[in-house]
Amino acid sequence: MDNAAILIVVALAQERRALEGLLESALRWRTEEFRAVSGRLAGRAIVLIQAGVGQERSHRALMAAAQWYSVRAALSLGFAGGLVESLGVGALVLPSTVQDDDDPPGHVLHAAPARTAVASALEAAGIAFHGGSLLSVHSPLRTPEAKRAAHQRTGALAVDMEAAGVALAAQQLGIPWLALKAVVDPVDEPLPEFLAEATTEQGELRWRNLLWSAVAGTERRRVLGTLRRAAHQATLRLRRALEVACRPGRLDAPEPVQ
Repeated sequence: MDNAAILIVVALAQERRALEGLLESALRWRTEEFRAVSGRLAGRAIVLIQAGVGQERSHRALMAAAQWYSVRAALSLGFAGGLVESLGVGALVLPSTVQDDDDPPGHVLHAAPARTAVASALEAAGIAFHGGSLLSVHSPLRTPEAKRAAHQRTGALAVDMEAAGVALAAQQLGIPWLALKAVVDPVDEPLPEFLAEATTEQGELRWRNLLWSAVAGTERRRVLGTLRRAAHQATLRLRRALEVACRPGRLDAPEPVQ
């Protein structure tokens, strides 16, 4: 059991690179589909896997990793959008439920009971976070109007595109799962369409497109600068929370998947 790994699933290369520095004895590796880093954190075996964008890829990444490793638990970790005014840049969300936006209203995926232990540990460490529900969508919510409508429709506090895929895969594998997200774009901050052209489905940046956007106009430069600062703040919060969440006795499954 001690050798079973906690699988941490992120979408973006930016998220993976920001977090892999926490791992001791880090070993970087890749498959045709995914990039990953294995190592140890707080004495626990960790596999940090960059799944790419969307629920389908996050689901596939976790199912694939479970074929290579004995798995203790799964964590969907990364950036999110805020759906309510109370979630500013860098706000942490440890949801009790995840909603797939394609599912019927009222159908939710419940986080593992281990959430209680993680929440208590975060509180003891003085790390503020929000609970409630996380909405997992298949297309980005790009406008404040779309974000507010999603909150009114579902009651969710934040939105991402991967957590439901991780939750469903974890349920199929019979392991506990949690999501831990940090807000990059608050409810009133739009996500312009040109940002989609700067990221591949594997979660890698298209640097040429990004550089072109930076020189294409003042407004695009402002948006990129705002997101860069927000991502930095969100990353710092995620790193600190992850160190607390991965300590023994918090993200544990009764039996690993062999």
